Amino acid sequence: MKLSSLFFVLATIFLGTIVESHAQATPAPLGVTYAGWRGEYSNADGKLAKFKEIGFRIVSFVPLYGYTGLNKIDRTTGPDAAELARAIETATRMGLAVVLKPHLDPLIYSPGFDAFQSENDSWRVSCPWRGFFDVDPMSDDYRSGVVFASLAAVKKAIDSLGATPAAPVRLELGTELMNSMVYAPERWVKLLAAAKKERHRLGLDRAVVLSHNFTHHFEIPDDFVARMSPAGKRALGRYIRGLDALALSQYLDLTAAMPAAERGRRLPSSDEIAQALVLHEKNFRRQILVGALRLRPAEIPPLHIGEYGIGRGGLRHPNLWAGDATAAQEKELAQQIARGYEGLMRYLALPDGRTVQSAVLWVTGPHYDIFGWENQKYAIPEAAAAIKAGLR
Repeated sequence: MKLSSLFFVLATIFLGTIVESHAQATPAPLGVTYAGWRGEYSNADGKLAKFKEIGFRIVSFVPLYGYTGLNKIDRTTGPDAAELARAIETATRMGLAVVLKPHLDPLIYSPGFDAFQSENDSWRVSCPWRGFFDVDPMSDDYRSGVVFASLAAVKKAIDSLGATPAAPVRLELGTELMNSMVYAPERWVKLLAAAKKERHRLGLDRAVVLSHNFTHHFEIPDDFVARMSPAGKRALGRYIRGLDALALSQYLDLTAAMPAAERGRRLPSSDEIAQALVLHEKNFRRQILVGALRLRPAEIPPLHIGEYGIGRGGLRHPNLWAGDATAAQEKELAQQIARGYEGLMRYLALPDGRTVQSAVLWVTGPHYDIFGWENQKYAIPEAAAAIKAGLR
């Protein structure tokens, strides 16, 4: 090994240890997701008041837009700038910090869509997950129709407020668009430059931080960086260096810190779940950001958990959402989910080892909708109680 390479490795380990062991004086704030198609933010006041009453400090607005074809986004499926601006303004007046995280979704999930009556035969209509979408972030539909439109909504909200919010809005330039990033990271570099220019033009430099919400697959080398060329990795490194913040949808194994012989034999403790989250964070920094992308610790933007929840796969596979369960399995799964939220709250309160600055709950669909807001039959009272107790 060359002396310069050895120095880089040793310096990285030393600086990384400093970052990872930096004590957090207060628990990181917890937020909640508020996803919506067009019109679903029109009655935001009541829902936001409920978030505030429970004790959430952040609301993550997730406007949903149908991806209809190659680089084609149907903006009429999602909230327009005026609807989104009103929601942002209302949340800000209530004292909630705002994350704005646009999602591209297959049309099959949009309200009223009938695949059998549709004229659209694209595979994108029923693609199971946005991570497979092939969107070019510099296409007009995405750059102007999603990113610039999001900035315009923030501008409209601030103009109505008459002041810049105390906490800047965190705008996720992309959310879980894995293949788009793997195949064309240089296009995301260009999008970031365009977004910074538009942010400045609108006078939002102090009001908006530009972030990117990566899927949890980014933490798995074979799923993400191992598929990228050396030039692609360099471009991704440049992109991350230029961001103001970095977020992860954190759905990795929450039993990872348990003794191997005890996994599957008992529930992990809340401390073990907290340590599993610490382990995943450390591995992400060392193996991916520093190891694969060659970022120095000082170049890594502040880290956030953009999504957290536990689905049908339980603590071992929290991202698995589909599949039927018997009544007995549901009862056992409810215990796992409650413990998973107890562990998250313990993690956010850790004085050492954690550098994540906030987390946001995903609350849509069976098992994730622990409060029963979307459907009362989804509610998991013991999990909701764990969140409320942690927030108190």
